[in-house]
This record gives sequence, C-alpha cells and structure tokens, in this order.
Amino acid sequence: MMMMVAANCSLQADLPTTTELTDDQHCTSWRYNVDVNNLRSWWVVPNQCENIVENYMRGSSYRYDSAQAMQEAETYARTFMYSADYNSSTRYTWIFAIDDTCLSNLPYYSSHRFGAEPLNSTLYKTWIGQGKAPALQATLQLFNTLKEWDYTILLLSGRLESQREATIQNLIAVGYADWEALILRKNTEIHVDATSFKSKKRKYLEDNGYTIIGNVGDQWSDLTGQAVGDRVFKLPNPMYYVA
Repeated sequence: MMMMVAANCSLQADLPTTTELTDDQHCTSWRYNVDVNNLRSWWVVPNQCENIVENYMRGSSYRYDSAQAMQEAETYARTFMYSADYNSSTRYTWIFAIDDTCLSNLPYYSSHRFGAEPLNSTLYKTWIGQGKAPALQATLQLFNTLKEWDYTILLLSGRLESQREATIQNLIAVGYADWEALILRKNTEIHVDATSFKSKKRKYLEDNGYTIIGNVGDQWSDLTGQAVGDRVFKLPNPMYYVA
C-alpha cells in the first residue's frame, strides 16, 4: 500500500501545472474532460477556450468525431440483428435526443460565442421556434439506416410541448421522418432535471413493451439514469452542459 502511495505522489509531481500549459493545451484538455464527463455542472465555456471550441465545432474534427460515434452505433445495431438474442417479434428501439444530436444548434451558438456567454433563454426559444436548425448528417444517416432495419425510433427531448410544431416541421424539413413518437416536456415537468426527466420516460417505455437497444445523445444527462438501453453513444458537444 505504501508503495502505491509513493507511486501516486510521484505521478502527481510529474503533472504539469496550469501555468505550464499553453491556452491551446489547457482548452484541449478542458474539452476532453467535458466530453468524458469528468467536468460537470459548468455554466459557460472559459473565455480563453472560445476560439478552441469554435475551431473544433467548425472544423473537420467535430464532423469526424460525430461520424465515428454514429458508425459505432450502426455497427452495434447491425451486429445485434444477427445475434442469437434477436427476436423479430420484439419491439427493438433506438432513442435519439434532438438538440445537437438530430438537429444542430451550431448556427445559434456561432452568434453567441460558442457557449462562452451565458445562455439567453428568450433568444434560444426564438431560435427553436424558427425551425431552422440543420441536421447532423452523421445522425441522420444512422436514423435512416435504423429505419430500414425495422428498428423503432423514438425521439426524447427536453424541449417543451409548446415547441412541438416547430420541432416537427424542422425535423421533417431536414430529412427526419416516420419516427414512432416525439416525447417532450409538459408544463408540469419544466423544473425536473434532464437526467430524471429522461430516465422516467425511458422507464415508462420499457414498462410498456419497448426494448431499448441503443440510446444516442450529446449530453450525459441523455445517457445516464434508468433504462438507458443496451448501449449508449455520445456525440461531442463542448458548447454547453445540461444536468
């Protein structure tokens, strides 16, 4: 035990201090720890990291990371179809979040410092109401492939019921169609945290005959809690955090 303590102390001593890191190194580390859920409950992107987040979100790395995640999801879905556990009479289901999973809010955040300024809920609601969010192409491809393979598709979002029409119009306009259900927050659920809200809805689905095989989201609150499914697949999003 004492040897382990000594080893840990040595490792700690070898770690660079914050002052020894460049802004690029610090912010790359910050973004990584956000995505793996080590950093939680943060409110805004650090000022010095705004350019790093912008470059990542606008560049090829974000698109590649997203495509890789959705390719892994597709591989899992295909593998399961040919596994001994597959039963064609079972209602096998994939759940998708909407914001920055199916639809991209990058045009909005591009005008708001990529998350380096506090969220203005009024402006954000206006953005959603416009129904102009583009599709995340990697997610759209997975969505359509899963439909071809006869998986049941459910959309589970923290958006409000009052935003249903705008959300449906936006989804259809960019290529999403023929999902089984779109589950949104009722007025009585506005103040429920995202993890609890989505856990409750997934548990209800499982209790009513849906077998959740895959769960896709950009926030860990989409992918943790109850009834998360056999596998979860997270898309990158360093612009904001939803608990």
